[in-house]
Amino acid sequence: MIIGIGCDIIEIDRIERAIKRFGDHLLSRLFTERERKIPLKRNDQTSFYAGRFAAKEALAKALGTGIGSRISWHDMEILQDDKGKPTVVWNSLIPHEFGFSHTYLSISHSKSHALAYALLE
Repeated sequence: MIIGIGCDIIEIDRIERAIKRFGDHLLSRLFTERERKIPLKRNDQTSFYAGRFAAKEALAKALGTGIGSRISWHDMEILQDDKGKPTVVWNSLIPHEFGFSHTYLSISHSKSHALAYALLE
């Protein structure tokens, strides 16, 4: 049974400006250490972070909470499998609290935007 769906889109330029302004402080607030290590090998770090930001927003929307009092940026970790597919590692309490067992996530980019779609089952 589907518990929730969420979608988010963000302008990559917006993330780029925020990173230039707030740097590592912003990145460490939004992303776990493991998430921040992934883009070190990439040329498109800004679009990568924009996609991950959109993914976390989409997941929070699927939960029906948004980011705030019930879940934080670090309660969900967007990693990738051996083929590069995004996978979600949740804080162990979240799936039980919200009543889901499977998470599906898709992230896409264009030159100007990053989009993510999440489904909880």
